[in-house]
Amino acid sequence: MNTRIIILCEDSHGIGFFKELISRFKQEGLISSHSHIDVTKFYGPCNSKLERQLKAMAYLKRCDCFIIIADADGKPIEETKERIALHVPNNLRNKTHIVILSYEIEEWICISLGIKITDKPSVLLKHRIRYEKYELRHYVSKLDIDKLLVKCRSFCEFIDCLRQARV
Repeated sequence: MNTRIIILCEDSHGIGFFKELISRFKQEGLISSHSHIDVTKFYGPCNSKLERQLKAMAYLKRCDCFIIIADADGKPIEETKERIALHVPNNLRNKTHIVILSYEIEEWICISLGIKITDKPSVLLKHRIRYEKYELRHYVSKLDIDKLLVKCRSFCEFIDCLRQARV
């Protein structure tokens, strides 16, 4: 039996993005095609609803592992991680991984396209390629996984979380 994982992201557009990304990983053989990975939204780093949400999903969905993806928005990564960790129930800490993006998920697109990050990544993409947030999931095909594995801390952490969950 495969591990059941739930990815939680802050942004409703991120749900489609991560579903597409997991589908791509399965197609490319990076994870098992039989992996059970769901994606849902959580309400931000400092929201007490996270604790109740994790408890409910652990019980109702029999989740084995949580991966929480959050934006630091240019703030210190460890500070954002600690703010989220405060809302993870003690009995779920060993099965919860927190991945913090320096700014936002669009940094993965910028790195893949060779765009130097000098501002908020979504703003850079909007000016460079007329990117709109609602199009996020369509950019999964443009991700350069090899480049991200070399140049992107948060992407590597995300992949490591999937590997630790043995998918």
